[in-house]
Amino acid sequence: MSDRYGITHDGYEFKVRQIAGVTVGRYKNQQEAQQNIEACEQDEVILKAARRLVKKAVDALMRTHHFNRPTAQDWIREAAG
Repeated sequence: MSDRYGITHDGYEFKVRQIAGVTVGRYKNQQEAQQNIEACEQDEVILKAARRLVKKAVDALMRTHHFNRPTAQDWIREAAG
C-alpha cells in the first residue's frame, strides 16, 4: 500500500484518498482503487522528473543569457507553450 494514498470502503464503493484527506476517486472494487493509486504514483514520478528537467533548463538559460529566474521561467513557459 502507498504511504501517500489510502483506500477506504464506504458502503458500495471504495474511495481513494490522499493522506491530506482529499478524495481522488471512487471505485466499484478494491482492485480498481489500487490501480488508481498506482497510476497516481506513476504520475507523481513523471511530474517530479519534468520539474527537474524544467529547473535544469531554467538554470541553463540563466547562465547562458544572464537572465534572472522569473525571466528565464517565462522563456521556458513560452517555449513549452
